Amino acid sequence: MKTLTTSIVALALVAGAFAQGKEQPLWPNGTPDAKGDSPRDIPTLTPFLAPAGNNSGSAIVICPGGGYGHLAMGHEGHQIAKWLNGIGVTAVVLDYRHRGKGYGHPAPLRDAQRSFRLARHQSQAWGIDPKKVGVLGFSAGGHLASSVSVHHDSGDPNAEDAIEQRSCRPDFSVLCYAVIAF
Repeated sequence: MKTLTTSIVALALVAGAFAQGKEQPLWPNGTPDAKGDSPRDIPTLTPFLAPAGNNSGSAIVICPGGGYGHLAMGHEGHQIAKWLNGIGVTAVVLDYRHRGKGYGHPAPLRDAQRSFRLARHQSQAWGIDPKKVGVLGFSAGGHLASSVSVHHDSGDPNAEDAIEQRSCRPDFSVLCYAVIAF
């Protein structure tokens, strides 16, 4: 009984850490290669969980675009997440580091990779299948989505951080007017 109670408490803490529509840092203990500790230096993930009665078990990491100078979090992020919820898909909106925040490659890619690891780590709490986590990106975010689709790994089984032990490979990719012709 004690193990069951401990597991329920742990699950509640994990689920609470990533509450519906609440932005959370990708790395709670400090962002690797951050140039500071201001909001621009801390990439975040905002989950929008599919309703229990209409949950397909699939999840999509959304990479908003913004011309590499800002992120269109409204119409290419939160609005898309809410639409996906309406069709039974859990969505997580990634607020990643980019040129407008003073970061170039590999910071955005590392943020995208971490978002997949985190989603898979949270799969039980979020009610998603860790084998049904895809990416959807718009414009510059489409570039990032295409990058994470080809630059991935299966995780580091020896990592101290349990999240880093997870795969960062998208199971499917949706590129919307992606900037991939450079």
